[in-house]
Amino acid sequence: MNEPRDDNRVERMLAAGKLTAEEAERLRDSLAGLTDREAPLRAAAAPRRRLWLLIGSLAVFFLLGAATHYLLSDVASGGVTPLPTTETPAPALPDGRLIDLSGISEERSITMNRSLPLSFGIVSIGVLAVLAALLVFFYNGLIGAREQVNAGWAQVENVYQRRLDLVPLLVDAVQTYTEHERETLAELTQARSNALQVSGAIGGIPQTLEQLKAIEASQGEVASAMARLFAIVENYPSLKASRNFLSLQDQIEGTENRVAMERRNFNEFSRRYNTRLQTFPGNIVAEILGFEAKPYFEAETRALKGLEDPFGRRSDS
Repeated sequence: MNEPRDDNRVERMLAAGKLTAEEAERLRDSLAGLTDREAPLRAAAAPRRRLWLLIGSLAVFFLLGAATHYLLSDVASGGVTPLPTTETPAPALPDGRLIDLSGISEERSITMNRSLPLSFGIVSIGVLAVLAALLVFFYNGLIGAREQVNAGWAQVENVYQRRLDLVPLLVDAVQTYTEHERETLAELTQARSNALQVSGAIGGIPQTLEQLKAIEASQGEVASAMARLFAIVENYPSLKASRNFLSLQDQIEGTENRVAMERRNFNEFSRRYNTRLQTFPGNIVAEILGFEAKPYFEAETRALKGLEDPFGRRSDS
């Protein structure tokens, strides 16, 4: 069953008053998917390809099964044609009488004619069993790899949520010591709100690169706003010396490290899963059963270059 489009969720949130018109427009832009004319054609062709591959596989299994059934039924009914035999002189007893070997020769011919199709039938059944076992093996492998990707994304969501949960605490701590940085605090609060809206609109693991980029863009706004706020904190020695603020700073630093680690883990899980989708014979199983590739996180070099992070270090990459 297809999931509802993200645009519909945005419209529902706008109608419910959870978004302003400007926020809804920005959210639509960030969640925009493929817009080229070839996208509908590719989307329509994928189910047809999977259907034809499934029909072809079933046809091969049916032909092999029919051939096996025919051969086994032929053997069971005894409807076999004896092999032609050449006439050979019958051996004689010491008293000159001849030994009749015609019955032995006929029995031998029947046995040989029965053993050949029976062997072929057994081999065919073995081949079908091996194919079925391979299908189950690769299907289970794809399921396991996909669930590992989903689990990796759950960890990414956890650390993202922890980052967003720390934002109100940070804003409250800074407001206690200064009343002159309202604009920066408002930007950070708005960035947090936008990140929550984007995650809610997507509603789960991102299925496309565009959705993943939308989440990363919203989270990048939060990180950038926090970086600007920590830079301003340098002008307030009393705030920097506060025990509560120092504890909060340590928690935020740990969260940022977890974000980097979980993103790296997610990319590794996605790489393993996508490799299974592209290698033979897993690609055939994936095409038949409709497995889709997972997106990767991409480094935002323009956002990292020359940006001073919240903890006094400076990135040169």
